[in-house]
Amino acid sequence: MNKLIEDLIEKGMGRLMDESRDEMAQADEIYLNDRKDEDDLEKRYASLNLTREQRIIINDYIACASTVNHRFADISYMCGVKHAVGMLASLGLIKGIEAES
Repeated sequence: MNKLIEDLIEKGMGRLMDESRDEMAQADEIYLNDRKDEDDLEKRYASLNLTREQRIIINDYIACASTVNHRFADISYMCGVKHAVGMLASLGLIKGIEAES
């Protein structure tokens, strides 16, 4: 099963994931409101009187948190694909793939 997931990624699953996720996100009201809040908070953050060193630390923290969250979203998506394929295989709807127990 892991080989199948690796093959899917090699064949462009990442691009498909991004396009699909972006399309759904742009239609999700909660996500759009959170993005608006994020933009507002970014403007407030930019207006703070911080030293260069303080700003670097905070920017690094924000970038790291964003990267971690994005990677976790990708992992979650792939787990969903893996579980869906496993379920379809266990039901006999996909041939040539052994369902993991």
